[in-house]
Amino acid sequence: MISENPPIEERYGLEDIDTIAEGLLVDAPFDQVCEILAPLGVRWERNVDDQNIQNPGLLVFQFRGHLWTGILDASMTDKYTPVPTNTFDNDFERFVPSSWNWESQAQSLSQRLHTRAIYYWVDDSGFTIGYAYWENGDLMERLEFDEEIWQDTHDEALLDAPERTVEPHLFESKLRQLTAAEIENAYSFVEDFLYEQQAYAATKLSRFNCQRDDFVRLDYIAFV
Repeated sequence: MISENPPIEERYGLEDIDTIAEGLLVDAPFDQVCEILAPLGVRWERNVDDQNIQNPGLLVFQFRGHLWTGILDASMTDKYTPVPTNTFDNDFERFVPSSWNWESQAQSLSQRLHTRAIYYWVDDSGFTIGYAYWENGDLMERLEFDEEIWQDTHDEALLDAPERTVEPHLFESKLRQLTAAEIENAYSFVEDFLYEQQAYAATKLSRFNCQRDDFVRLDYIAFV
């Protein structure tokens, strides 16, 4: 059977847009990223590719043939198998705590490691997508698309158009002279940006999309 996915070394862009996810990509050696993240948790577990994660924390990974180190909320990935509970409140404990801020962590990692970092997000239920890109702690480019905001800023005639565009409501850049109105499709623009950076942005580490030997490393920073 031929895989529908190209080899991991040739994959760029978002793993999946039909999901809810946010994550980080850092252009730095794997262990250097983990050494900064580890003090934020209670323990650092190495090489967890054969394990199921059952508690809140971060998955840190590097794909074979890629320079970027990735970071995801473990509980939002297919690696997560929660401990059975009958209490509703415990459902909220699955997620990375509110003290963890994805965007500020991206900026901090970029600054501390003197490198590039990308914070990316997608929400298929809220129809949002975007990214923020830092170099050495400086914000170089940011795009935000939100369907609700987009609708509020366009007239009814455009909303009813059969081939309406989905440009972002916000775009700022120190890298190129471009306005949000000149971007016709936010989803395509995000994909193109990630391709330009040769970055594969995982969203859930789906067992269908990612196999064990796709990873150079897959570690876990536990929060409890």
